[in-house]
Amino acid sequence: MAAPLAAASGTAFAGDVAGRVVDSTSGRPLPNATVSIPSLGRSVVSDRSGDYRISDLPAGAHDVSVSYVGFAPSTQSVTVAETGTASADFSLATGIAEITVTGYRLAQATALQDKKSSIVIKDSITADDAGKLPDRNAAETLARVPGLSVTTDQGEGRYVTVRGIDAALSNVTVDGQVIGSPEGDTRRVALDTVPADVLSKLEVIKAVTPDLDGNSIGGTVNLITPSAFDDPDGKFFSATVDAGYYDLNGDSPFGGSVGWGTTFGAEKQWGIVLSGSYSDRTFASQNVQGGDPWTEEGDFLVPDEFNIRDYEIQRVRKGFVANLEFEPSDGARFYWRNLYNRYEDTELQSEYTADYRNGDLEDQTPTSGTFTEGEAQRANSERLEIQSILTSSLGGTVDVGQWTFGASVTYGETEQDTPYDNYHEFELDSEVPMTYDTSKKFFNVDAGDVVYDPANFEFNETDQGHQNIKEDLLVFQADITRHFDLGDNSGSIKFGAKSVSREQKSDQDMIVYDGFDGDYLMSGVALSGDVTFDGDAGGYHFGRGVDYRAAQDFFEANQALFEADDGDTLIESFGVDYRVKEEVTAGYVMGTLNVGRATWIGGVRYERTANDYQAFDVTLDDGDPISDPPPERRGSSDFDHWLPGLQVNFNLRDDVILRAAWTNTIGRPSYEQTVPFRIFEFEDAEGEVEAGNPSLKPLESMNLDASLEWYLQPSGILSVGVFYKDIDNPIFNQLTVLEGEVFEGRFWDELEISQPQNAKSGEITGIELNYQQQFSMLPAPFDGFGAQIGYTWTDSEADTFGRDAKVPFFLQSDDIVSASLFWAKAGFEARLGYAYRSDYLDTVGEAEDGSEDLYVDAHGQLDFKASYMFGKGTTVYLQMQNITGEPLRFYSGDRSRMAENEFYSWNATAGVTVKF
Repeated sequence: MAAPLAAASGTAFAGDVAGRVVDSTSGRPLPNATVSIPSLGRSVVSDRSGDYRISDLPAGAHDVSVSYVGFAPSTQSVTVAETGTASADFSLATGIAEITVTGYRLAQATALQDKKSSIVIKDSITADDAGKLPDRNAAETLARVPGLSVTTDQGEGRYVTVRGIDAALSNVTVDGQVIGSPEGDTRRVALDTVPADVLSKLEVIKAVTPDLDGNSIGGTVNLITPSAFDDPDGKFFSATVDAGYYDLNGDSPFGGSVGWGTTFGAEKQWGIVLSGSYSDRTFASQNVQGGDPWTEEGDFLVPDEFNIRDYEIQRVRKGFVANLEFEPSDGARFYWRNLYNRYEDTELQSEYTADYRNGDLEDQTPTSGTFTEGEAQRANSERLEIQSILTSSLGGTVDVGQWTFGASVTYGETEQDTPYDNYHEFELDSEVPMTYDTSKKFFNVDAGDVVYDPANFEFNETDQGHQNIKEDLLVFQADITRHFDLGDNSGSIKFGAKSVSREQKSDQDMIVYDGFDGDYLMSGVALSGDVTFDGDAGGYHFGRGVDYRAAQDFFEANQALFEADDGDTLIESFGVDYRVKEEVTAGYVMGTLNVGRATWIGGVRYERTANDYQAFDVTLDDGDPISDPPPERRGSSDFDHWLPGLQVNFNLRDDVILRAAWTNTIGRPSYEQTVPFRIFEFEDAEGEVEAGNPSLKPLESMNLDASLEWYLQPSGILSVGVFYKDIDNPIFNQLTVLEGEVFEGRFWDELEISQPQNAKSGEITGIELNYQQQFSMLPAPFDGFGAQIGYTWTDSEADTFGRDAKVPFFLQSDDIVSASLFWAKAGFEARLGYAYRSDYLDTVGEAEDGSEDLYVDAHGQLDFKASYMFGKGTTVYLQMQNITGEPLRFYSGDRSRMAENEFYSWNATAGVTVKF
């Protein structure tokens, strides 16, 4: 329910006004409607069920007004008695002849109203009439939000980047509660694990308030699950089935979802929602790489090696939601919310590698040359990776007069389980001349016909192993809000405390076999057919690859004849093992004050982070372990942060809002960066050290945001925003080379030490533009059109090690664009959408001139969706993704030096949704 605004001392107040705001056409609740009594300067916002309550009003007649984006405003005269509650329900219409706000139109209007009524800078996406978000996973849905882009994996959206800032620096929550990350090398939450079908809304808060977690330099991404009280009838059922086609391999993905909810009890005070989603997608991709980095050889820069890969991938997603809610009275709501997602990724990877830069270099030109002693390998691997996210939250809120009390406890469990990760490699039995050619975008290496005969490849290595990364999360939270009135002004003071306990463990067991007692040639386990790459990377002849199943069967039948490498096995089995315990204790105080047309929000948050780490010290002398098992290394760290913030929202007019914010946030390092692992390999007086750094400091960011929003009639927005982030302690990997120095009591001719370190500072400045409009005011048939375009420009720089010049901030795109054109009328909808981000820095190389820096190239994706609704119950749809077959590319220092190209092609899905 909307929170009550309490009486000021000495003023005679009596009754309340309460009711529900719905769409007159569908009866669907309209959340976040602005309900006001202008004569008293009082206003509230309806909750997700469309319900509102304005408390402690003076007795007498009052005009109650409601406004909502895309709908005509409405006013009722209500008489408030000295005691009790007066009822005032509102059924809003569009106010435009022959136009019904349904489907995508209603979803867009609801999202705009959510933004307009918010006291923070935020954007959101809501489900349409069919109860569906527009994409297959949460990450791809969020790519439609202005200022957001998506990092892809095998052509699917995976991580969400807010305003170009690394996804690890944003906070991801479910129904406002923190969730863990199932990956050990990053704090990013892979949102491709979450099917969009099990969510009702996604919101992105770009300037956080003190009552939200401070670990949110990019912002907070909140995934909201359905409620039975969302539906006007108190019950609903929906089901979807779909099937599709993937162009590159001709396979047919399929899936389905089902959702059911109802209210029950004598006064419909209980609500339950159960929903599930399943999808099975088998597809392929092709990859060319080897230019990471391009380094100098002779007189020119050339790729490091030449590698082509052929992928076969199956991804199965399962998502479940089970929510139970109880509303025993107005102002009291209790809930038990549960979400579980499981993502299974089976990846078969066949590859050919030409390690051509060996021997003498002959006949070099600016784009070609021949090395006399090239080497080649052929390999195949298969890995099953299962990621799961479980979150269960029990809590509630209660209004008692002027006070609102809230409390919750949340248990979370995330896991990345790799039951098997097996690899088989064969190498060419002789060294042969190899000629490289970089005259075209897709460089090539010609090694002659010898590399296409499997009989010329002999066994080199097989790896057999598995890994498990698991995180347990326990969160306790309590919040208290006191509402007040000061004459014509109103506000609240809110304070609370939160405890977040995490424990993550990584355990990998991997045996590396590099010898075989006998003859073992690839010809005995080779595939029968050749592979030729298609698409824009066409022209590459892959040849006959390793048959993974045959190679794995051979290994299992002859395991006793394979010889293990003790050193490599130790690195793979202990080098990535660790345990982390993290305790975050937080408290905050926040005040909200409504003065005339302005709303002020200010306060401070305190967070203390305490970490305890455990990992291993793996040391190899000329490939032999010094100690097996290796000794443990331990470390710890603790940090205190005071995070003040101040925001203001000023209604210049009813349809124009000016917002400004000053906030302070942090970004904690990943576990992999901070655990005290060390891998130390040396031979005689030369060696290499790779280590984690428990002394890393969190990133600290001071953020300035401002925006001007003009809400257009009948349903649209034109807005401009600016933002600035001053970030201390950015993290980069530092490579230190000791020559002729003593390290740990021993003299070294050369010792390379690689370790993440905090650099000094970085800055990000940006401008964000957004335009959305439904052109229902135009004459038919143009009244069915609507458009949206968002553009974000950023300029960033950061200090890093060994460079006089600054580099762009890590993972920061300068330009982000999202655009769509849609047409909706008489039950038919069609939408063409485009998402673009410019290139960004992925890895800082060793060369001071930046020629070895690795960049992810610009990426733009075009999607299409069309649907038709039969009455109010059945919708059929067709959608196409990546219509232009946009690949994922990397380059080394300069766009002319390609480092990697991964090609996916397009895919299409058709389906039907039934709802009643």
